[in-house]
Amino acid sequence: MKTRSIRLFILCLFITVSLCPAARAVSNTSGEGWTRVRSKHFLVLGQAGESEARRVATGLEQYHAAFARLLPFERFAPSVPTTVIVFRNDREYAPFKPLYRGQIASGVAGYFQPGDEVNYITLAADSDGARGLSSTLLHEYTHLLVNNYFRLAPLWLAEGLAEYYSTARLSNDKKRLTLGRPSRQREQALRAQPLLPLAELFAVNNESPHYFEQAKRGLFYAQSWALVHYLLNGGSGGARRGQLAHFLALLSEGTPDREAFRRAFETDLEGMAAELSTYVRRGGYTERSENFERALDFDAELSARPLTEAEALAHLGDLLLQSHRPEEAEAYLRRALERDAAHATAHISLGILRLRQNRLEEARRHLSEAIKADPRNHLALYHYADALQREGLGMDLSDTSVRGYEEKTRVIRAALRRAIELAPSFLESYRLLATVDLERGGEPGETEALLKHALTLAPRRHEFTLLLAQAHSDKGEFAAARELAETAARQDGDPLVREQARKVLALFAAREERAARLKTQAEESARLAASTRIATQPCDMPDPGPQYKKLRFDGEQVCGQLKSIECAGEGFVLVVEAGGRLLRLHAEAFNLVRFVTYTTTVKGHVACGARDPAVPVLVTYRRKKDGKTEFDGVPVAVEFIPLEWER
Repeated sequence: MKTRSIRLFILCLFITVSLCPAARAVSNTSGEGWTRVRSKHFLVLGQAGESEARRVATGLEQYHAAFARLLPFERFAPSVPTTVIVFRNDREYAPFKPLYRGQIASGVAGYFQPGDEVNYITLAADSDGARGLSSTLLHEYTHLLVNNYFRLAPLWLAEGLAEYYSTARLSNDKKRLTLGRPSRQREQALRAQPLLPLAELFAVNNESPHYFEQAKRGLFYAQSWALVHYLLNGGSGGARRGQLAHFLALLSEGTPDREAFRRAFETDLEGMAAELSTYVRRGGYTERSENFERALDFDAELSARPLTEAEALAHLGDLLLQSHRPEEAEAYLRRALERDAAHATAHISLGILRLRQNRLEEARRHLSEAIKADPRNHLALYHYADALQREGLGMDLSDTSVRGYEEKTRVIRAALRRAIELAPSFLESYRLLATVDLERGGEPGETEALLKHALTLAPRRHEFTLLLAQAHSDKGEFAAARELAETAARQDGDPLVREQARKVLALFAAREERAARLKTQAEESARLAASTRIATQPCDMPDPGPQYKKLRFDGEQVCGQLKSIECAGEGFVLVVEAGGRLLRLHAEAFNLVRFVTYTTTVKGHVACGARDPAVPVLVTYRRKKDGKTEFDGVPVAVEFIPLEWER
């Protein structure tokens, strides 16, 4: 699909402004003094020392284990890896904060940047998390979980959930998780201003004044937190919690917001607003604890090592690239390559940048260098295949380029199959390989199996459903194709996917109608040929058009391969391979034979010599009249045809 929309989820700008010092002069951040800590689910890059990076990795793994037991996400572990970058302080963090209207958002303490290949969580070590696990970090981590499960969650819900889970705390023995601790800052904001009508709250997006303007955003965040708090804890016996899960499911299926709300919560916006007002007025934000029989399991084996300067610069450059700041990203990536000319990550990121700029030759060169440096890097293989695929679009299929096109297709498939072998959960490799097979021609059964496996990994990725529908359509299985496309149109809440599904359905309908029409024409032509005993050609143009035509020239015909034209002695000899044998057809002069071409691979004058590779032809000839001649007959006409005409 391929491509997922990116949205920054900013925390400190809204909830911890007082804790975030204003940005000072932007530093020329170097790659020195960085530590790399790898845990089971996270890569933590720390500028504040190994102990800080280990603390962050350990805390995240603990909360990952806790949330995995509590949250109803069907695919809790994301298929996209997550990198957490912890800067030493706000000054070092400043150059990498998100932009708002072209300016660095200086009040940001952390943000989550989702992506198709890597998710980034970034923050400064001196924000609000010097003791214990930062609420900034938990807020952004919750965004990761919500984005993985339901990337189209409305902003009030995404921020409300992130706020709610940001105050989660584990007991010292790691057997109890406390949720729902009230925020004094939020309670004050709710008391200071009237609540927004829910219709207005639900309409807020990341361009709205209530999201960015300092005088308004406090109420938006406070009310989003309070509503989520109520939905997770309010109602008789916690009934609203189950209804919230139902609401999410309805939204993911594309149900309009108002209808989904009414069906899930069995009330309208005004009714829910009254319940929320009562809940806020009482101020009894109940904490609840989840107890576990044993201490939370997580991967305690952490591997740590210092980052080289080139590695740190490459990661920082990639962060800027994923944040859509290409000029700054390129500067960091070039600095990385100055320190290590064979650094795979820097070459990959520069290759991606060149792909976005449509500078395909440069992209392929960087990605080829990345594969040389790290043959097991699935991203290098994937993007290399993507560059080759893009180069192939719109090629002039001359005789030479056809061979090149086929070889390039083989290389693309090999790279993607290797990428899948190295990273079986990276979904983009499946998507691109299926697209290549469908566009360039592949084995339908293999493509179908590939897409079905991808859907087991990501059942909500309906772009795979649409590709699977196309695979069925290519096999003529229109009913199955239509059912899959209708499922995507019905169940995916993304308007882009739904629009694509509608276009695919229209395409399938046209294909089905055309297939039926051609079948009828073929049957009628066959009946006509049988009834009139018309001699037909052994090979002819495939769809569209009648499949049976009268001979263009009088004589016998063969469909085969022209191996050579021998011009020694009198006249010339056509050597044609057909039906498992060689025909040698002699003519006294070229002007006595009619030459016709239906392909751009053969044009201009016909010359003597061998044809390597052999050229597909339809030859009309007269058989020899007696056994005295060494030749099989006399050519009447030679028609040069595309390879696919042979049948």
